Amino acid sequence: MILEVSATVATITLDRPDNGNRIDAEMADALGEACRVIAENDHLQLVVLTATGAVFSIDEENETAERPGMGSDTPRKPGAPAQVAGLAVPVLVALNGDATGSGLELALAGDLRVCVPSARFGFTGLARGVLPQDGGTQRLPRLVGPAWARDMLLTGRMVDANEALSIGLVNRVTEQPGGLAAAVAELTAHITEGSPIGARYAKEAVGKGMDLTLDQGLRLEADLNVILHSTSDRAEGIKSFLEKRDPEFTGS
Repeated sequence: MILEVSATVATITLDRPDNGNRIDAEMADALGEACRVIAENDHLQLVVLTATGAVFSIDEENETAERPGMGSDTPRKPGAPAQVAGLAVPVLVALNGDATGSGLELALAGDLRVCVPSARFGFTGLARGVLPQDGGTQRLPRLVGPAWARDMLLTGRMVDANEALSIGLVNRVTEQPGGLAAAVAELTAHITEGSPIGARYAKEAVGKGMDLTLDQGLRLEADLNVILHSTSDRAEGIKSFLEKRDPEFTGS
């Protein structure tokens, strides 16, 4: 796994194409360490999660020996998807190919997903008596709804890129050659133009709000706005608008 950190963007690249970038114990530990490094950097505005090779991450879901906690009564420590989902900064997943099993669970932990036209997605483990164990049964229905989640989980079928787009599993499907890099660059530009602290609060409002009643979610939104209004970024946003110039946010 490769971690690259610039002034505002961190890029995590799964780099084991020889084994399909499988999320084994070694890869999970490396992802956890990358998340710890990212969490300590207050200047980051975006994390891009991608992979090398022809697939993003595939897992036949029948090789359980190397997956921490499988077959054990011992409570599992948080897996890589939980650590990715727990990042305060938005996470953009750039899917360069298929994502199955634990690879799809990792992709679901991001905030935005963009994929190439050839990408396919699925949970095939039920045919072998294996359930997703890193949040797949919980994050998938929150993203695509319970009906589509049941469809994918119970049938174990592979969903192609266009269907994934139609059900909300991915946000964009690239078309032209080199389109994945272009889409990532475009989304990165849009996200990093905004207030860093505002983006983090937006992620928090949506993420926590999914588990709240509407009234509770509205109160959370109001509370976050009160905090945001006291920040330097909020003042800079108003000042730059009045002065008709681009804002210079600091994330404070």
